[in-house]
Amino acid sequence: YLPPKINSFFYKLSGVNFNISKVWIGNRSYLDTQYPENIYIENDVCLSFNINIVTHFDPTESIQNHIIKKYKKKVLIKEGTFIGPGSIILPGVTIGKNSFIKAGTVIKKSIPDNSIVEGNPQRIIGKLNNKTAKLINNKNKNHYF
Repeated sequence: YLPPKINSFFYKLSGVNFNISKVWIGNRSYLDTQYPENIYIENDVCLSFNINIVTHFDPTESIQNHIIKKYKKKVLIKEGTFIGPGSIILPGVTIGKNSFIKAGTVIKKSIPDNSIVEGNPQRIIGKLNNKTAKLINNKNKNHYF
């Protein structure tokens, strides 16, 4: 496995939209390689290890005469967000500013700002106030960026 800084470099080269010095992408993470230009990650975001971000669905490669339509949608992760290990983010999702996604969560619907989210299916279990969100983000900035 490549170190996170090298992973970030290759994802930036592939077309993912983010500031390479302001985003942490952990080991074994998969960011959609077919439509990387549909992934937008704002500053001060931490993607832990083994994160999957998917921006498309194309069953035509495996199923003949299917009724399921292929599609591609953007994914936006807003600033100050932490995505826990093993989480999956599906097409068309916006994750709000200063959100905290717990390990193993499957995100299939957009999340409002300052949310604490867990589970499959996802559920909001709490809200971060601005003071707590700022404290967490300052610690992350000192450690990751």
